[in-house]
Amino acid sequence: MKRRIWMICLSLSALFALTGCWDHAELPDRGFVMGVALDRAEDGKISLTTQIFKPAQGVGAAGGKAGGTAYVNVTTVDDTVPTAIRDIPINLGRKAQWSHTRLIIIGEKLAREREIFNLLEVFYRDHEPRLTISIMIAEGRADQYLKMRPHIENTIAQQLFQSEKATAVSSGKTIDLNLLNLGLQLKSQVGNAMVPYLYLTKDSSSKVTNTAGIAMFKEGKFAGKMEPEKVEILQMLLNKYEGGMIDIPCQNPSQQNPKVEAAEVLTMKSKWRPTAMEENSLKVHVKLNMEVAVVELSCSKLETVEEEKKFAKTIEEQMKHRITETTDWLKKNKFDAIGLGNKVYQKNPSLWKKWKKNWDDRFAESEFDIDVEVKVMNSGTTISKPIFKK
Repeated sequence: MKRRIWMICLSLSALFALTGCWDHAELPDRGFVMGVALDRAEDGKISLTTQIFKPAQGVGAAGGKAGGTAYVNVTTVDDTVPTAIRDIPINLGRKAQWSHTRLIIIGEKLAREREIFNLLEVFYRDHEPRLTISIMIAEGRADQYLKMRPHIENTIAQQLFQSEKATAVSSGKTIDLNLLNLGLQLKSQVGNAMVPYLYLTKDSSSKVTNTAGIAMFKEGKFAGKMEPEKVEILQMLLNKYEGGMIDIPCQNPSQQNPKVEAAEVLTMKSKWRPTAMEENSLKVHVKLNMEVAVVELSCSKLETVEEEKKFAKTIEEQMKHRITETTDWLKKNKFDAIGLGNKVYQKNPSLWKKWKKNWDDRFAESEFDIDVEVKVMNSGTTISKPIFKK
């Protein structure tokens, strides 16, 4: 009994003697990276700009002194991304900590010259970065966006991170993408990838950041851009559309500037599948169901069941037209954005083996059969006609 008590006491003494993990790091030794910008340097090297969160200094504005910023940008230039990362302590005096990184922005020029997977490989291999980091392609240089002042967030990296997610959810005019999803796209049978696009517009006084549209990648290289309006339809085809507004032109050819009506998408579900996979033919059936609420009426009335059905039919025809425009655009650019090739592979691997080599041409010749069903759930008011009619 005494021996057992002695052993327990010895074990407890050994535990109390431990001071912590052997590889622990104190907070003052680390600089927490919030955002990253990758650009092509003038000599062909890679310019890496990291946005480091700045610890609070006294009382005042969030994250720092009154009137100060909550971050600092550090730029290093080297032949590869990993070596540029290793040079950060030279300027910062701290080792970069990547566990809280929100966003990686790649300049368009660099994306055209280098394969995106090679640029991001260190973020996949290292143990600190998380696969939930968002990715964007930027018009012009990527580092210019990290130099802008945020509106309501502590850092511009956090603001752009939130902007991408909000745009994807509220309007569907871009996609929500992270390292994990990008890797899955690049390693799929088709290998095409889509990345949110970032650009600037000027208002009367300053530049404004916009996260809308997507950059298209083939075999890891930048291959072009898709405009926000087409991305919205693409999100519908992929059944990832969560909400937004659709415009319905008034059908009056006599008007020089026809009026436009608007409806809010309450729910949207879509399915598509190959219906014919033959040696010289590929057909796809698309089924889309929507529930909408009227937001603005300019030329329609919904006072009777027949008028409501007519209005729903108008939306159906408009959506068929927009889906056809988008699929035709994808076929013209030979870019399989919906993953049709992946579906062919799942259904018939042996056929896909024959088609894979010339898949771009095969996709360009495919036929889409589109079926849209719309239900008008409410008119938003008890007055089912234009409220203010001139």
